Amino acid sequence: MKTEYLGLELSSPVVVSSSPYTSNKTHIEECVRHGAGAVVLKSIFEEQIYRQAASLDKMEGYGDAGEYLERYLGDAYKAELLQLVKDAAALGVPVIGSINCIGTGEAWIDYATSMEAAGASALELNIFVLPTDRHASAAQIEQHYADIVRKVASAVKIPVSVKLPMRLTNVLSTCDTLLARGAKGVVLYNRFFEPDIDIEKMTLQPADPFSEPSELRNVLRSTALCSHVLPQLDVAVSTGVHDGAAAVKALLCGAKAVQICTAIHKHGYEVIGQIGRFVDEWAARHGFDTLESFRGRMDYGSSQGEFFQRVQYMKYFPHDVE
Repeated sequence: MKTEYLGLELSSPVVVSSSPYTSNKTHIEECVRHGAGAVVLKSIFEEQIYRQAASLDKMEGYGDAGEYLERYLGDAYKAELLQLVKDAAALGVPVIGSINCIGTGEAWIDYATSMEAAGASALELNIFVLPTDRHASAAQIEQHYADIVRKVASAVKIPVSVKLPMRLTNVLSTCDTLLARGAKGVVLYNRFFEPDIDIEKMTLQPADPFSEPSELRNVLRSTALCSHVLPQLDVAVSTGVHDGAAAVKALLCGAKAVQICTAIHKHGYEVIGQIGRFVDEWAARHGFDTLESFRGRMDYGSSQGEFFQRVQYMKYFPHDVE
């Protein structure tokens, strides 16, 4: 079932998110073969380039080589990325370039314009500022997001979306600001690296990186709100979509697409087509001919929209505890 996301026509609402499954041509070919409507390429990470440069600089013992190494590694990384954009674009599905923006945005204008020239159909900006400074206000942090979006969106002609963090004071206000700065869509939500602790060794270690189906619930609320209040902004749901039923829920709340990664890890590439077919079969069973005929039927503006305003339990359990 076709959908339109960021002004792009997708053969399926199922998009493979920025992940190892979109990191090389072979993996992307598998995604396309199994029915992906689009692919979001694995992100460029600024800190990766800096870390590699610092490591080589230290090993070589040349204290003034850091800037050269950063530039050299950055150029090599960029060349590899642009070749991947070209290879992916040749496969016949929309290719969305992903940029992990942790700086002011200046360094990423070149990447953005280069990916556009290489054949990317759209860009997805992955932005997050970890608030470690107690003097930095929420307004300052969100202004940082807005500045990056404005700079990148004004430098390219292709649509720009923003992958947002879940921890926002007012997601509607943030999305409204990003829309005004040139964003055409948002992805709800980014799932970040999380630390865990080995209590026996007393060492930090990575937590499980994969999402759980239950994480979809919070995303549905935000999607229902954003899609109704800001209809000019396309929404893609990216956390908690593990099967076809979850995809239908996201679409009913107003999403134009869903992004998956963990589902592929757990069930293989076949799950891409399985989710797409479930959406088609569900729509046919309920008498819908197109995705647009049911998209948003259960958003904040629907007859049941007030349900999304409830945030406190009136009862702790469905039945009284005896």
